[in-house]
Amino acid sequence: MIKLVNVQVEGFRLLENVGIAIEETATVVVGRNNSGKTSLTEVFDRFLGEQTGRFRLEDFAAAIRPKFLAAKALRAGGDEPPVKVLAELPVIALTLTFNYSPDTDDLGPLSPFVIDLEPSCTTAIARIEFSASLKTLGVLLDTPEPAEAEKATEELFRHLREAIPNAYSIKISAIDPTDETNRRTFERATELNNLISTGFVKAQRTLDVGKRGDTDVIGKLLNKLFKTANSITASSDDQHIAQGLKASVTDLEKSMQEDFDDRLKALLPALNTFGFPSLNDTELRPQTTIDVESLLTDNTRILYTGADGVHLPEGYNGLGTRNLIYILLQLEALHKTYRSTPMRPGTSIVFIEEPEAHLHPQMQEVFIGQLNRAVSTLSHKYPGETAWQVQFVVSTHSSHLANAAPFDAIRYFLNEPTAANGVRRTKVKDFRKGANKISPEDRRFLQQYMTLTKCDLYFADKAILVEGATERILMPRITKIVDVDLAPERRLGRQYLTTIEAGGAHAQVFYPLLDYLELKTLIIADLDAVKLVDSRWKKCPCAEGGRTSNSALKTWFDDNEISVAALQAKTPEEKTKGYCRIAYQMAEDGSEHCARSYEDALILANLTDFGIADDADAAINAWETAQDFKKSEEAIKYAIREENWNVPKYIREGLAWLSEPPPPPEAPPPIIPEAEPEPEVA
Repeated sequence: MIKLVNVQVEGFRLLENVGIAIEETATVVVGRNNSGKTSLTEVFDRFLGEQTGRFRLEDFAAAIRPKFLAAKALRAGGDEPPVKVLAELPVIALTLTFNYSPDTDDLGPLSPFVIDLEPSCTTAIARIEFSASLKTLGVLLDTPEPAEAEKATEELFRHLREAIPNAYSIKISAIDPTDETNRRTFERATELNNLISTGFVKAQRTLDVGKRGDTDVIGKLLNKLFKTANSITASSDDQHIAQGLKASVTDLEKSMQEDFDDRLKALLPALNTFGFPSLNDTELRPQTTIDVESLLTDNTRILYTGADGVHLPEGYNGLGTRNLIYILLQLEALHKTYRSTPMRPGTSIVFIEEPEAHLHPQMQEVFIGQLNRAVSTLSHKYPGETAWQVQFVVSTHSSHLANAAPFDAIRYFLNEPTAANGVRRTKVKDFRKGANKISPEDRRFLQQYMTLTKCDLYFADKAILVEGATERILMPRITKIVDVDLAPERRLGRQYLTTIEAGGAHAQVFYPLLDYLELKTLIIADLDAVKLVDSRWKKCPCAEGGRTSNSALKTWFDDNEISVAALQAKTPEEKTKGYCRIAYQMAEDGSEHCARSYEDALILANLTDFGIADDADAAINAWETAQDFKKSEEAIKYAIREENWNVPKYIREGLAWLSEPPPPPEAPPPIIPEAEPEPEVA
């Protein structure tokens, strides 16, 4: 059995240099918008799909485009050999690592790529790269110097846009996993196509009748299924169906030519009526032919069975149902293509983009599991044959789908500026390999918690962890109040925040995950002061407390016996670690009183609203008043009804820290826009 286990992408758009482990069944790619998820699908399509070789200047990662300038300078200097100039040019590459069973006698299509001499090695590596050659250096780099030196870069990139398709080409090689210098090159792509096949279910699916395009997209798939069934390598059952379709069309043609064509002839004038003698013996006669493929593409529609013989057109069904049917039929078409290939590929990889479109949450949650069942069902149609060797890569923006996937199957795409020049690139977080700081027990808790709460940590710009429902309900209102005092570009209302109710006993479980995701997060905790009474720690006002009972605070400061006084003395720097900051109750400006929990902190920040005097007993009175709070009612009151109230200082300061933006990235090398963009290939 052959399995693709790793993908390395170099130099393509945001994927400057990333490695992605591929799961045996389904790999789930998540991340914020513009983090490079679609680029992963696109690079496979450009190397192994219908758009093979259709790279453009804009496809080169922004961070490596300056290599063109460096190569140009070397060649212009004339002192460096052409080989060194070639080595300086940027390349786009896709490296595929395969594993195979050590007891396999016949490696089949993988054989050409197994070039090592190590008996215990069960790995093979295929590399595909889009690169220039020594013969094309002149085409690529020999350009006249512009009159104005400052326009040299602009002129070079303008030239490269046209030169790259002529100077660059795809090269395929096998790499010895035990010796990287040992390589075998292939003149054609035949060996690679025999090894792996690709399929794509793109996100741009025209299913909405209100949008441009043909809405009968499901019916169009019939033509693809017919072509596969009509091939000589298709199964006998499929070939029988195809022959039956062609026979039906032949009978229809004969019938039309006997009657329809004679009637159609009457519409044509006799040529001799035009008065040209040389045409007297020439006669026009129509002949109507019917092509099965055009019949299926242009004249066949899918209907849904209705009552009383009234069947409904494709567009009459719900978008979610149509989306799911479309995906399943695409899988059927890819499966039939696999079965009809003379030399079946060693493995198949199918990319499905945003399958959640129009699907209800419950369907999204079971989608990954149902994919494997669908493959099993398709393979059962061919008893006695090997099951379809397919691996899925599913990219999604759905928290329902992402959280339902196994933790180890998640690949988190993080868009970040490079340290050198601020050009943005993608970093891939592999949960199978990288999140090893999270214990197995905590992993189980996180997956169950995130699934139950539909947590969208994977897609947020920033996060807020709170202890209870009161803070969670109030947070949208609190952020609006805090935003009033912030500069417009820092306002939290303009950023995608997610608020997670983690509880004081569980917030610390999220720490390793938040650090791994490099997600800027504010953790709002309660001081939870306690004092020792009759050998037992009991809750009390902050002024009387000896230590905290809050697990999140103990873990943060790595001290199970940390005192309330020590917590109050912590600096902002001590409250900040990596991408996270913890916030807990503190005295308001001009006051010495400190609250124990959010409820009495709210009271201390709004003393006059609660009729409490600002005296030595204010903290105790606030704590006692908070005991009578009905939390949900108070939350709704301050979230909706109350207009003017003060946000407690510890939350205000924490949100101000959270609002701070990262440093802006520097602009990449300039790309001159085209006069007219090239049309996208369907």
